[in-house]
Amino acid sequence: MHEHRKGLNRALFWLYSGHGKWPNIFRWSMLVFDLVTIGLFLVHPSISWHGSDVLTTGIWLAVDIFIAIVISLDLAARFYIERHRHRFFLRLTNLADLVVAATLLVPFVAQNMVFLRVFRVVRLVRAYEFLDHQRMPGRWLHYNSFVVSKVVNLIVFVFIVTALVFVNQHGTNEKIGNYLDALYFTVGTLTTTGFGDITMQGTLGRVLAIVMMVLGVTLFLQLIRAIAIGDKLRHECPACTLDLHERDAAHCKRCGANLFPEGEKRAGEKEALPRR
Repeated sequence: MHEHRKGLNRALFWLYSGHGKWPNIFRWSMLVFDLVTIGLFLVHPSISWHGSDVLTTGIWLAVDIFIAIVISLDLAARFYIERHRHRFFLRLTNLADLVVAATLLVPFVAQNMVFLRVFRVVRLVRAYEFLDHQRMPGRWLHYNSFVVSKVVNLIVFVFIVTALVFVNQHGTNEKIGNYLDALYFTVGTLTTTGFGDITMQGTLGRVLAIVMMVLGVTLFLQLIRAIAIGDKLRHECPACTLDLHERDAAHCKRCGANLFPEGEKRAGEKEALPRR
């Protein structure tokens, strides 16, 4: 695909999709940037998510503008190297970036919409997509890539649900004054602990709480189980060396070879009791 690209388009495509030292450094740097921007949002609630009575000024105004510029340039670069541009905004991650950039800039025009900056956590979706395709650096991370992927899934899920809670309750629920309050409620609801000190206000808020409890019983607990136990079996195929299979697999999903030749026991499998 490189041969059809020239100049800047070729260079950007290499950084975003190529292999080698500099593309890896670039992509990991973008991931770190996303995590830092979300971290800034979490540790500075008095500036980042209050209403119009607290206007972001000084260094924090510059930080928000800088973040919006970087995200916009990232989005523009990926749109520029996209071969099928009419499909570009049909992807969830690209729509998420567009929303994040817009919600970072809109509050400068409409001060009563500062709370929309909570949507910068949606950038975590890109972290999930990146780690899903990137080879993990280091032996431990590569060996435990499945667990790392599930942990990222869990974090993305919790942060996005928290953003929905905050946007829905901001300005109407005095007990949810910032993102950490919404995160506290979200974790309590998803784990079905429900301390009761914070409750959702309004019909839409209660509907959202019901959906969260259902998701907590199904998806959330399944994610926790997958992290703790794992739903994949690490066992090298004797024929093609593929080392990740379903836990109940008897044959390799790639080449069909028998994973456990006669006489070899599955990991954790107990010996059969002798018949009487």
